[in-house]
Order: sequence, then C-alpha cells, then structure tokens
Amino acid sequence: MAGKCTVCEKDIVNTTYVPMDEWKIKGNLCSKCYSQKIEEHYPGKHIRTNRLENSE
Repeated sequence: MAGKCTVCEKDIVNTTYVPMDEWKIKGNLCSKCYSQKIEEHYPGKHIRTNRLENSE
C-alpha cells in the first residue's frame, strides 16, 4: 500500500501523486485529490492523453 492521501486522509490504492510545488502541500495525494487540485490551480478544459501510445 502507498500510504494515505495528505488531503483526504484516505488510503492510496493504486497510483501515488506528488503535488506541484506551488500547491504548498507536503505529502502524496490520491488520484481524486490530485485531479481536484489540477482543476483549482489550472482552470480550463483538461484533455487526458496517453502519451505512451504510438500515433501513426
């Protein structure tokens, strides 16, 4: 297990996210809290991409 989320204190199940420095948060985040912080600090439309897929 990856520990607990610094924001919501729930167990981090899959992926651990590291907050951006400008967020001034110490510790790791769960995916839900990371997404919320992205929305707060970087408003606008966010399009998910898979940068690891080959685009031919």
